[in-house]
Amino acid sequence: MSKTENSSPRMLRTKKYWLRVGLIILFVIIALVSTIIYSNRDTLPRLEDNGIHLLELPPTPLSIGEEWLPGKLDNNGFAKVTENSSYVLLMEPKTTQVAILEKSSGFLWRSNPTNEQVENENLKGLLRTNLQSPFLLDYVINGKTQRNATNALDLNMTKGFVLTEHGVEVMYHYTKLDLSFVIRYELTEKGLELTVPILGIIENADFQIFALQLLPYFGAVHRTDEEGYLFVPDGPGGLIYYHTDRPAVGNRYEQMLYDNDPANLQEIAVPREAIAYPVFGMKRDGHAFAAIIKDGKYTTKISAAPAGTQIGYHMIAAKFVYREEYLRKVSTMTSSVSSIQKERIHQDRKIEYRLLSGQSADYSGMATAYRDYLIETEQLPSTLPEIKNIPLLLGIVGGGTKDVFGGDSYVSATTFEQAGHIINNLEDAGIQNMIVYYQGWQNSGHKDTNQRFPIQPELGGGNGLKALTSMLAEKNIPLLLEDYLTWMKVSKNNPIMRTDGVRSIDTTVLQNMRKNAYLLNPVIGVRNAIDTIDRLKKLGVGGVLFTGAGSTIYKDYGSSKLEREDTGHLFKSLLTYTREKLGLAVTDRGNDYVLRAADLITNFPLEGSYDFVIDENVPFYPMAVHGSILYTGLEGNLRNEYEKEQLKLIEYGAIPYFRLTYSSSRELKGTDYDRLYNSEYAVWKDRITEEYNKLNLLASLLNRRMLKHEKQAEGIYQMTYDDGTRVKVNYKTNEFEVIKKGGLQ
Repeated sequence: MSKTENSSPRMLRTKKYWLRVGLIILFVIIALVSTIIYSNRDTLPRLEDNGIHLLELPPTPLSIGEEWLPGKLDNNGFAKVTENSSYVLLMEPKTTQVAILEKSSGFLWRSNPTNEQVENENLKGLLRTNLQSPFLLDYVINGKTQRNATNALDLNMTKGFVLTEHGVEVMYHYTKLDLSFVIRYELTEKGLELTVPILGIIENADFQIFALQLLPYFGAVHRTDEEGYLFVPDGPGGLIYYHTDRPAVGNRYEQMLYDNDPANLQEIAVPREAIAYPVFGMKRDGHAFAAIIKDGKYTTKISAAPAGTQIGYHMIAAKFVYREEYLRKVSTMTSSVSSIQKERIHQDRKIEYRLLSGQSADYSGMATAYRDYLIETEQLPSTLPEIKNIPLLLGIVGGGTKDVFGGDSYVSATTFEQAGHIINNLEDAGIQNMIVYYQGWQNSGHKDTNQRFPIQPELGGGNGLKALTSMLAEKNIPLLLEDYLTWMKVSKNNPIMRTDGVRSIDTTVLQNMRKNAYLLNPVIGVRNAIDTIDRLKKLGVGGVLFTGAGSTIYKDYGSSKLEREDTGHLFKSLLTYTREKLGLAVTDRGNDYVLRAADLITNFPLEGSYDFVIDENVPFYPMAVHGSILYTGLEGNLRNEYEKEQLKLIEYGAIPYFRLTYSSSRELKGTDYDRLYNSEYAVWKDRITEEYNKLNLLASLLNRRMLKHEKQAEGIYQMTYDDGTRVKVNYKTNEFEVIKKGGLQ
C-alpha cells in the first residue's frame, strides 16, 4: 500500500473536522448578527411610549329586545316597523324586503322591484329570486373553492325578528347548511342603516360564508325608465348612465376598497386607480342616495352593473367579503392552486344610505352628504384658514444609488446647496408660497430602505441639510423629507426579512421578486419612522412625506395578526405624531382614513381607470374634502397632456406640483428615480412660474367648500363654491375663467 493511500482516510477526517469547525463559526456569526439586529430593533421607540396604540374595536352586541310581530299589511304586503321625523320603515315579513317612505314627498324607496315588475322579467330560478331578495349570500363547502349562492327566498330558511331602538333585527338561519347570520335594519335622520354584527354569524364546519351582498337592488331602475346614473368610487368618482348603449364585454364594476390586499396573493390584473373612499350611490330622476360604508370597509367590494341582457335592472351594492380566494404554492415544481381562506374575517359590517331629493339629488349632493358624514365623525379637519397665495409643492430629488461594476455608486442630482439655489430662484421669479420636500437623502441612496443615517454625504451631509433648513426657516418655507413605510429592499436593510416582513395568506414572507423587496410589518415600520422623526427634528426638518401611508393597506397573517384597519390606524397615528413633532404631515393618494391626520396629499385621485362600464368621471372626492385639506395631482413635469391636465387642477381645486432636479434627469438613470425622465429645473422654470400665476387666481378658494359641479356642454364644466364664486373650464379652447359674485375676476 502506498503512502498516499495510507494517509487518505486521515486527510478525509481532517477535512470533515475543519468543515464542522467552519459551520460552527458560520452559525456563531449568524447568531451574533441576528443578536445585533434584534438588539437594534429592541432599541426602537415603543408605540405606547409615543402615544400610539393598536386599534380596539369591540363587537356590536346582538339586540335583546322584544319580538317584532308584523301588524296590518298594506296593499304591497309591507308592515310598519318604526318611524322618525323624516321617514317610515316598512318590511315585508316573508322575504324581509324593506321600504322607506319619505314623509315630506311621499316617495317610497324600495329594496327590490315590485312583484308586478318581477313578473314582467323573463327570469327563472336563482336569478328571479335574487331580484326579490334584500341580500345575496355566497358560501363555500369546506375544502372546495366553488362558490354556492342563495338568498332570502330559500325554502330551507327560518327567520326571527327582534325590535331595536330604531328598527328591527332579523336572524336568518339556513337549516340545511346550519348557517346563520343577523342583519339589523334601522332608520336614521338621514335615511337607512344596515348592520351585520359579527356575533350573529354562526357557521357549520362544512358550510362557510364567503361573501354577503346587501340590498343589491335598492332603488333599482328598470333599463331607461328614468333619467339618472349609478355612482361608483372610481378615481375621483365615476358615473354609469342608464341611457348608454355599451358592449356586453366589461359590462360590470366590482372592485375592492383601497385595492386588493397584496398579502392575499391574488393574480394582479391590469393596474388601475384604487378606490380611496367607501361611497357609492344612485340617481333616479329627482331622487338619489349616497351609501357610506362605515364598518368593515377595509374588506368590502363595490359591485355595480347596468341593466343587461338577463336582468333588466341597474344594480349597485356593497359586497362584504368574509373569506378570500388566493393562489397557494404547493411546491416549487408545480403551479399554484386556488384555495379559500379557512379563518373567517371577524369584523362588524355597517352601511348607511343617506337619501337625497330635489336639488341635492345628484353626485354633487352625494359629495355633500359624504362630507357631512366625515365632519360628523371627525374624520375631516376643520376648514383651512384663508390663504393669500396658492402653495406650490416643490419636490426635489437629491440623487440615488445605481449598480456599477463591482458594487454600487451614489449619484447626486441636486445637492442641498443646489436645492437652495432653485428655491431662491423661484422666489425671485414671484412664487410667494412654497412647500418643499426632498427625496434621495438616505445614506444607502435607496428610497425604500432603513439605512437612512447619516444623511447622504454626497448631498452635503447633516451640516448641509441643517444649513438648508435654517435658510428656509428664515423664509417661512417648510422643508420636508420623503420616507417610505411599506415595501423595503431585501438586501439594503437592517431588519431581517424573515422576522420583520409581513406574512402572506399562505404564511410565507410577502415578497415582490421583480423589485427584490418585501412588505414591512407596519408596527416595525412605524417604530422606525418615529426614530427617524426624532432624528430629523434635530436637523430642523419641518415635516415628512410618508409615501405609502395614504395609498398602501394590507394585513399580516403572521404572529402580529394585524388586519387592514390596524395598518390604516397605525399610518394615521404616525401622521398625527409627525404633525405634532415636526409641524407638517404629508402622504400620497389620500385614502380616506388619513384625511384627518394629513396637511397635504400628493397625487390625489383626479383621473379614473378608464373602465368600459364607466361613462364619465366627476370630482366627487375633491368636492367632499376641498376646503379642509390641500391636494395635488400628478407632477406637472410628468404630464401626458400638459394644458388639459392643468385645466383639471383648476376644475378640481388642486394646487400646483413639480418634482425637479438641478442636474439633467439622465443622471438618475438606473436609480430608484429613473422614471423621472424630465426634471431639470432650468428647463421647467418658466412653465412653473406661468402655471403658478394662473392657479394663484384660485388662492382665495382653497378654504371654500365646493357645492355644485355641472357639465354645461361637451368639454365645458363649471364648479360653484360656497361663496358664490364659479370656476368655468373649457377643454376645447384650453381656457378658464373665475366668476366672482358680481362679475369676472
